[in-house]
Amino acid sequence: MVVGLGQCSLDILGSLGQYPPVDSKCDLDKVLIQGGGPVATALVTLARLGVPGVFLGCVGDDDFGRRIARGLEREKVDCRHLLVESGASSQFSFVAVEQDGGRRTIFCHRGSCRPLIEDDLPAEMICSSRLLHLDGSHPAAALAAARLARANGVITVLDGGSWRPGIEELLPLIDHLVVSGRFAEHWVPGRPVQEILPVLLGFGCQAATVTNGEAGSHTQSRDGESFHLPAFSVKSVDTTGCGDVFHGGYLFGLLQNWSLLRTVRFSAACAAIKSTALGGRTAIPTLLAVEDFLSR
Repeated sequence: MVVGLGQCSLDILGSLGQYPPVDSKCDLDKVLIQGGGPVATALVTLARLGVPGVFLGCVGDDDFGRRIARGLEREKVDCRHLLVESGASSQFSFVAVEQDGGRRTIFCHRGSCRPLIEDDLPAEMICSSRLLHLDGSHPAAALAAARLARANGVITVLDGGSWRPGIEELLPLIDHLVVSGRFAEHWVPGRPVQEILPVLLGFGCQAATVTNGEAGSHTQSRDGESFHLPAFSVKSVDTTGCGDVFHGGYLFGLLQNWSLLRTVRFSAACAAIKSTALGGRTAIPTLLAVEDFLSR
């Protein structure tokens, strides 16, 4: 079983030819509304790959919150511990996606839900899981969950999309750091990624991967393994959620006890396939689809 603790949101995506200048107007070619959020989408990815997961997070009792919960439940993500806060507003984002290349600009409203705390955690479920996936949100709960995981031999994975205050306390409890170039840049500004990876490993993780979109990813393990994987060449429509889906693939590889190289390659394939359609979840692949993609 995999437990994920982190953000969930409702994404409102619009596809446009070119991002407009200030104080102008443009038409949207397509509009799509679906769930999003780093950990939530990683668990959706796992579910489509055939692995059940449990999501820990918070939504308001508003329409957006109900849409978020329904979206996860339709994907067979266990939401029995999703906290619904009365009178609170749920997180949502508006995402403007450029049709040429899939670049996107995200406008995010965090909502008014309170962060989870240690008392909200299903401790027994975390202790009996195989993997704990975090994104650094809900800091007090994330820290408590990571400590429970470490004490009970549960593997921990962190999606480091961006640096958050206080995350230094969480990093020594993480076994696998899979972070964005933006997150890595915070630690060693202006240095090449090859110099950043040893810094990340210095926090105590078993392996660190830095993803950089079209530039692919760089990975290094505590055992001395080091490699760069270029991104797969696909016609990208929307890069929203690619990092989240990459993490879902990474979690799957860990569950299969694959080599680090095979795990990262599989993760990159999942993200590449996802990028071929509008929306962070629309084109998340099944296991058969990823295997077919890699065989070609």
